[in-house]
Amino acid sequence: MLWLALHFPDLPLDVFERARPSSDVDGLGPAPLAICDRLDILFADPRARSTGVGPGMRRASALALLPGLRLIERDPARERAALDSLGGWALQFTPSVTFPEPPPAQAARSTMPAPAGLLLEIEPSLRLFGGLPALLARIRAGLELFGYRSAFAVAPTATGAWLLARHRDGIQIRTHESLRRQLDSLPISLLAAARAHLSTLESIGVHRLADLDALPRAGLGRRFGPALIEEVDRARGLLPEAHAWLQAPAEFSGRLELLARVTGTEPLLFAARRLLGELAAWLAARQAAVRGFILGLRHDDGSDTPIEIRLADPGREVDRLFGVLRERLAGFRLRAPVDVLELGCAEILPLPGDSASLLPSAASAQHGFGLLLERLQARLGRERVRRLHLVTDHRPEVAWRSSMLERLPDAGPRSTPGPGVPGGVAEPGTLPRPLWLLPDPLRLRERNDQPWWGTPLALLAGPERIETGWWDQSLVQRDYFIAEDAHHVLYWIYRERTAPAGASPGWFMQGRFG
Repeated sequence: MLWLALHFPDLPLDVFERARPSSDVDGLGPAPLAICDRLDILFADPRARSTGVGPGMRRASALALLPGLRLIERDPARERAALDSLGGWALQFTPSVTFPEPPPAQAARSTMPAPAGLLLEIEPSLRLFGGLPALLARIRAGLELFGYRSAFAVAPTATGAWLLARHRDGIQIRTHESLRRQLDSLPISLLAAARAHLSTLESIGVHRLADLDALPRAGLGRRFGPALIEEVDRARGLLPEAHAWLQAPAEFSGRLELLARVTGTEPLLFAARRLLGELAAWLAARQAAVRGFILGLRHDDGSDTPIEIRLADPGREVDRLFGVLRERLAGFRLRAPVDVLELGCAEILPLPGDSASLLPSAASAQHGFGLLLERLQARLGRERVRRLHLVTDHRPEVAWRSSMLERLPDAGPRSTPGPGVPGGVAEPGTLPRPLWLLPDPLRLRERNDQPWWGTPLALLAGPERIETGWWDQSLVQRDYFIAEDAHHVLYWIYRERTAPAGASPGWFMQGRFG
């Protein structure tokens, strides 16, 4: 086995800090931030630490040292929700994901939280993701997208990888012999079972894991309980490890509270990208895609603004979802400041695997057209992007209709278009029809019984007789011709065979050939 341990050393800070950009609108950067309990500072961001504010300092002392420091009380429920979300995200890399220690919500609010992290059994996934370096790079990129700082370690045992990840970032061990040597040099304070007895262990000279080997195992078990020795044995691979595997949640619901009242769309886009990354990870873990999502903007006055995004075909790529949202929010004006973002989705569909073919397929071409369609709908509005449908009727003005394009048709073999479709072949006895039809037929003048449009029009082909429409009180009786003017421009014209009472039959232009 090969295990990857992910340690999130600043999770109580990251759950708040990930909602704000690295620089404010004024370019001066965000205000220094620290997480605290009722009395003490627990975590501080880099700007606060650069001024001397750090864990263990009293709140009053920190504010005296840095008056502009923003203090936020630790929120274990938010940390637990973040860790659950990260666990669901990690399921896209392997189905074997678990927590190394009790979730942070079980830690007391007045004490430092237990270390937060994830354990992933990755050996079966290495070939799928192109080897260990490629997998680690992908995981690092995903965590940066979400805004979480992390440290990782790779080892043959889950407990050993977890201890190494908390000691130093980037350790990679493949053999049990190397693992034992690395574990012996670790401080005893990393063991979960040693926290309650740390001062006693240090007083008897136990500072590293190797120091435990110099003491009688039976005496250690009676003095400190069996959990201490068992944890060390599990880390070395001498005892089996039991895990409770995580399962991807059945539904997705994302929520992000902003640290400040947001009045512009750019900070909203920054925070929304975090949520879209979580949605994409959840979809990847479930091998699914969405046709759309709803971004809810909760304003500080209690009102809500839902922004619905629809995709042309199912997808789950972060860049694609974010690109459509950016187009939708371009020029969007907020009616009130926003303090909370909520993301939800519906119509979850299974997403088939990508083709391994090197040649373009019909599905790939349709996907490219879908991306263009989504951008147009987001920028112009869904009701303004329409598609044409052919109608079985010989009258040109009613032989088509338009409708709002909800989704792309399935890719597949297409039937041969008829005479009214571009590129179609006319049936016997019919004339080709132009692509450009006038909104209303234009009446032509006549000179010497010849149609006239700037110059005389010579009839090249025809007639094609259309006599239909009696069932809907729109009877037409026309003879169509292809005509050419003196400049060799081709027109599609017709002559009425009958005319209403009091009018005479005449020539009309219906369209023009390109």
